[in-house]
Amino acid sequence: MSEDRPQYQAERTVPTNAEIAQRMRKLADDMHAIGVDMAQLGGVEYRVQGNGLSARAINMLAWAHEIEEAQG
Repeated sequence: MSEDRPQYQAERTVPTNAEIAQRMRKLADDMHAIGVDMAQLGGVEYRVQGNGLSARAINMLAWAHEIEEAQG
């Protein structure tokens, strides 16, 4: 780029605790759904990995709750 052209950066605002928690809940829902699909796909490897992903989704929901509580 030439020096006479302005340099643009995306302006990004800092999300609130509630916004982060909302995104975490959506991610947890997706993680759980994918984990269930993997577990149903069959085979020991997919079942173990799918169950693990679903279990981590529960942790994600707990973290979302903690973040909202920290908001006050």
